[in-house]
Amino acid sequence: MTVASPTPPNAEAPRFVCVHNRNRDAYEVPLALAEAGVLDTFVTDFYARPSWQSVLPGFLARRHKPGIPPARTAMGFASFAVQYAGEVLRLPMEKVFSLSDRLLGMTAARVARRHGAGLYAYSSYLNDRPRLAPGMPVIDFEFHPHPGLSTEILRADFARFPQVAWSMALEEHGNAHEQINVAWRHADAVVCASAMTRRSLEHAGCPPERITVIPYGTKRSAKPAAPRAAGPCRFLFVGQGLSRKGLHHLAAAWAVAAPVDAELTVVSYRIDPGIETMLMQPGVRRFGYQSRAELDALFAAADVFIMPSLIEGFGLVYLEALQAGCHIVGTGNTGLPDLNLSPSAATILQVGDIDAIAAAITDLAGRKAAGALDPAAIQAEGEQWTWAHFRRAIADHAASVAPAAVVA
Repeated sequence: MTVASPTPPNAEAPRFVCVHNRNRDAYEVPLALAEAGVLDTFVTDFYARPSWQSVLPGFLARRHKPGIPPARTAMGFASFAVQYAGEVLRLPMEKVFSLSDRLLGMTAARVARRHGAGLYAYSSYLNDRPRLAPGMPVIDFEFHPHPGLSTEILRADFARFPQVAWSMALEEHGNAHEQINVAWRHADAVVCASAMTRRSLEHAGCPPERITVIPYGTKRSAKPAAPRAAGPCRFLFVGQGLSRKGLHHLAAAWAVAAPVDAELTVVSYRIDPGIETMLMQPGVRRFGYQSRAELDALFAAADVFIMPSLIEGFGLVYLEALQAGCHIVGTGNTGLPDLNLSPSAATILQVGDIDAIAAAITDLAGRKAAGALDPAAIQAEGEQWTWAHFRRAIADHAASVAPAAVVA
């Protein structure tokens, strides 16, 4: 992929107030706007000034991104105070975040109106159409699939796999406390990271012409992917052990494949008890929380990363695995189809097809035995998709959104 420099903003291109809480997506969206010269202000709950970092606790000192000028940041202290109080008092955090997000969104809209700027908001902060200066556009970044389609997919799967009742109860509880996302209704343009998220927005009624898909990137590996050790094909799953991640499909497929020349490592800090029972079979081991160094070692040793999710807004862990040289197995309901990977680097399956997952396990174990998995070539394909690519695409899209846009 050839990477062009961001298009310089012209006199008619608006500047944007960008808003999100905490360090969402490692601050890559506001950084993209800053690099392109179209960032007016980045509004967030807390942002560490460089002079503060030596005296702040680590979790706050990390709230900073080189390249985003401190002078172009504004903190929503009310939002920060609400979150801090909620954690101290152990309040239900879904309600705390709902309030803190609304406060941040209101702050960002006020700043944009005062500065005569557009608004670039993650979806959580667009509860209403913001009142901005005449003609100033609103861009909505949708980082999760719309819950309408997500719920339909998960309920249909639960009908097939009643073992995941614990996962389904969590999903239903979350939906009961979560406002249905209507942010796209208040935006002139919508950005998302995958065709899956686009499909969910269209399902909710968002006009297709309003949506632009910009796949995420990741940090390029500092070292070449290491050759894998001889022996069994090592499969790795890293993610929450919930039904939406497809771990129960993987467990069922592993039982069908019954591989004798493969092993599966599951890393999950929480897991559905029904799925945990399904994983109790030969060749499977499970770990809980792992440090960054421990995870890096697991990725470096794995031949295949496998996560057959039912639904993902993208799945950054897929890029992380590619950077480590792992062949990827996932479904079409993720960001994988947007990455244009070759069959040597990725196997993309239909959601919920247990036999197809089992066949992929058998096929990849055979490829490992034949020496047909090439970590270096896989890593090279993954390096098409870096944060630099993502930022340039974000910047070009933002610069192209003309003033005086009108929501259809």
